[in-house]
Amino acid sequence: MEKLLPEKECMLRFSRYFKLFFLLLSLVVVHDSFGQNVPVTGTVLDDMGQPLPGVNVVIKGTTNGTVTDLDGKFTLEAPEDAVLVFTFVGFTTQEVPISGRSTIDISLEEDLGDLDEFVVVGYGIQRKSDLTGAISSVKSEDISRLPVSDVTQSLQGRVSGVQITQNSGAPGAGSTVRIRGVGTLNNSSPLFVVDGMLLDDIDFLNPNDVQSMEVLKDASATAIYGSRGANGVIIVTTKQGSFDTDTRISVDAYTGVQQVANKIDLANARQFAQLANELEQNVGNEPIYNVNDYGEGTDWQDYIFRNAPINNVSLSATGGSAKTNFNLSANYFNQKGVVKESEFERLTIRLNNQYKMSDAVTFGHNLSFIYFNQQNEPGVIGNAYRAYPIFAPTQPDGSYTNTTPVGNPAAQFDYNSNNQTNNYRGVGNFFMDVKFLKDFTFRSSVGLDLAFQDSKSFTPVFFVSPTQLNPENSVNVENVRNRNILWENTINYNKEWEDHRLNLLGGVTTQDFYTETLGGGRRNLPGEDPSLWYLSAGELTSQTNNNTAGDWSMLSYLFRANYTYKNKFLFTGTLRRDGSSRFGRENRFGNFPSVALGYNIIEEAFLQDQSFLSNLKIRGSWGKVGNDKIAFYEGRPVVTGNENAVFGVNEELIYGATLTRLANPFIQWEETVTSNIGFEFGFFDEKLTGELDYYTRKTNDILVSVPIPAYVGSANNPVINAASVKNSGIDLTINWRDQKGEFAYNFGIVASTVNNEVLNLGEGNEAIFGGAVGISGFLGSRTIVGQSIGHYYGYKTAGVFQNEADLSSIPRRGSEVAGDLIYQDTNNDGVVDNNDRVILGSPIPDLIFGFNLGFDYKGFDLRADFNGTYGNEIYNAKKQTRFNTYNFETSYLDRWTGEGTSNSEPRITNGGHNYEVSDRFIEDGSFLRLRNIQIGYNFSEVALSKIKVQNFRVYLSGTNVFTWTKYSGYTPEIGGGSVIGTGYDSGLYPLARTFNLGISASF
Repeated sequence: MEKLLPEKECMLRFSRYFKLFFLLLSLVVVHDSFGQNVPVTGTVLDDMGQPLPGVNVVIKGTTNGTVTDLDGKFTLEAPEDAVLVFTFVGFTTQEVPISGRSTIDISLEEDLGDLDEFVVVGYGIQRKSDLTGAISSVKSEDISRLPVSDVTQSLQGRVSGVQITQNSGAPGAGSTVRIRGVGTLNNSSPLFVVDGMLLDDIDFLNPNDVQSMEVLKDASATAIYGSRGANGVIIVTTKQGSFDTDTRISVDAYTGVQQVANKIDLANARQFAQLANELEQNVGNEPIYNVNDYGEGTDWQDYIFRNAPINNVSLSATGGSAKTNFNLSANYFNQKGVVKESEFERLTIRLNNQYKMSDAVTFGHNLSFIYFNQQNEPGVIGNAYRAYPIFAPTQPDGSYTNTTPVGNPAAQFDYNSNNQTNNYRGVGNFFMDVKFLKDFTFRSSVGLDLAFQDSKSFTPVFFVSPTQLNPENSVNVENVRNRNILWENTINYNKEWEDHRLNLLGGVTTQDFYTETLGGGRRNLPGEDPSLWYLSAGELTSQTNNNTAGDWSMLSYLFRANYTYKNKFLFTGTLRRDGSSRFGRENRFGNFPSVALGYNIIEEAFLQDQSFLSNLKIRGSWGKVGNDKIAFYEGRPVVTGNENAVFGVNEELIYGATLTRLANPFIQWEETVTSNIGFEFGFFDEKLTGELDYYTRKTNDILVSVPIPAYVGSANNPVINAASVKNSGIDLTINWRDQKGEFAYNFGIVASTVNNEVLNLGEGNEAIFGGAVGISGFLGSRTIVGQSIGHYYGYKTAGVFQNEADLSSIPRRGSEVAGDLIYQDTNNDGVVDNNDRVILGSPIPDLIFGFNLGFDYKGFDLRADFNGTYGNEIYNAKKQTRFNTYNFETSYLDRWTGEGTSNSEPRITNGGHNYEVSDRFIEDGSFLRLRNIQIGYNFSEVALSKIKVQNFRVYLSGTNVFTWTKYSGYTPEIGGGSVIGTGYDSGLYPLARTFNLGISASF
């Protein structure tokens, strides 16, 4: 298997890095021995005991100084009788005499103003006033408030330019994240960086462990990650300990109940009987039900849904001595699903430690160990939607009712719920920081992500009906293991003098990923006891097995320069060079540069003697980033085996193989060019703050499949670099924060627009179809030049044929009768056919927005978050899919039953003309949701001091409390699916409304 570099060359490069590392260490030892006789070190904390990064530490009367690092630590040289001045925006300035001491640790007190003046960027931190890129930050107090298993949901409605969509309401379900639209026809997910480790997901994180999340949106911010940053970057920083601080124990816990937030309006038994009779009559049959025999019947939704508990407990300890600091935490999260027989539980242990080996050398690690168990519901949601309400779940004798034409959901719970998925994962890194030559820091970090997944399902022998049975029991087992290793080496130069600030970063990184899947199954086990649920217990002749694997690797070089002059003029330049094994040797490496400028207008002299304007800044950036998120071996020919056949007189089994993909060694990086111009403003001493950005994002050389003749013998079409897509829009963030005596309040709003347009689809610009729906697998989505990716495409309805006159005068497709839908003859040729299909809408919103409110008064606090979208459509695929007579949505009650009775809902039929892809199944997906509301009370410090408690808070919260929408399904949030076929509701797991009671305490 071809690797990124030949093995010998790889080893040679690694050996060079090791030599460089030990050379730098030796320089430090020499420097310590002869040049750092009187160093001063220390740690700067806030009033809550958390480290403060980016604090200016300057020797009074000079311009010599430094800034604290991510852990609030600093090191400098100073005379024994000097005075150190500590300044940090949002905190009071302190002057501390050295008085011969070698260690000075202080706490800064909060001052009125903005505390969020430093943000985490790629491979470091940066003063917010020095930022030239589009970066948004969310802090820990806003992250941990939501009772969710996926921490990305905490960003929903709080960050402009970001759309977070829950893939499902199932316990443990993930989310789809889109940053500034969809920029590729392939994988559009962002890169996640957790404490420096590059990952594809963060669903393993405990929200209480997160200190902050930064969203990098433009090329100035993301270019340092090169090919990994084309779809944006989300940086997660977990909580750390502090040197020379007392141990602090924290407990966070909540318990709550979940209920289905919204049910689908379905026909009851009497209504079903009436509609089913009409259906039979419409096809020439006699009615089969006596409507008067039925009433409400069985509500199958009520049968499969339940009120389900949710529980979470987090325990952490943080502190440190002169040589060691630590942040240790453990979390247990358990969520039972609102659909019976579904559950998710997760145990997370985190160990974040640092060890000060000397004044110049620090070793540390950020490690998390995760176990989670997931049980999926047995596929009952679709059957509960379609099952006849005239049937009871069981018969009087206790046996399950034959609910043909669908399976009995009650029997599914009994027979199809023996499925479990166990996951074991370790994520983290080990690092060493070496300070040398006063202004330089060398960091070497080794990151690991090891994941093991074991899945097992067992199906017993059962019989409910001729269509719901299993004559032979069976067991299926699957094991998946993933290994992700990242080694990064960087050197950072940080210098401040007079009116200048300069930061230089250079480094080399390498990453290697491997995945393997092994699965098998057997039937006819000798019994059904769980002790027999193993492959070796089944019949050998029934065995099936599969084993697949894949790998990729990357080598990167990176450089960045940040320069600030007089706190006024800003410059950032970045260059990253990536080499990926996913591409052939000819185009393996790509270069990804960016440049950005900023101007802090507020620093001008003519704005110093006024109080109205407190901040005014303009910034602009341009850059190019890549995307290598394609299949592992797109550039290589792929052959598959096990294509066997019997040949010859003796009927011998001949083993064969065939080509499944042709090689294209010349495919190369998808490249995204981004331009961004932004304004930052503040009024009334930062009470009112905001940011406004306009961006354009053009992705070129997108990989697309090219059709080839069948006689070539390849099962898959080869891919080439051909397509291009453009996204543009506006991101707006506004916040107001003020305090009147003991009453404090805040309000914030974020809003984003996205304009998505396909510019090119390669030779011929042929349309790409996706989104299979309906009985015949109709493709309801289309991607063409000049329109958005994956827009809905089909017939536009123009009412219902009311009589013979309409049938004679209005163009139609074929054998329509009165009561059928009229499809528009959009090209006016007198015939309705495929050429009359038009664009019906798009799953991409015109506007993504959110707003939040907060109030504090004498220990009481209230928080409320709202989010929503506007201008997107949803395809109600579950309503369109009718392979047989199923239950009906109540919209069918408005059907056509004779001339003039309806001009929108056609007569009752199963399939056929009325179930073509059309706007009949397109619904408005806009919504506004009260995402979370929480009221809490913080007990006074005076009362708590008597029992040795630092703080104690109790709260009540509600999540997904209410949703305002016109959509008829369980939720207007439709996640998952490919980018060319998204927004289809085929029967999602419903979203849960949750109410919690919780406490937070520290000792």
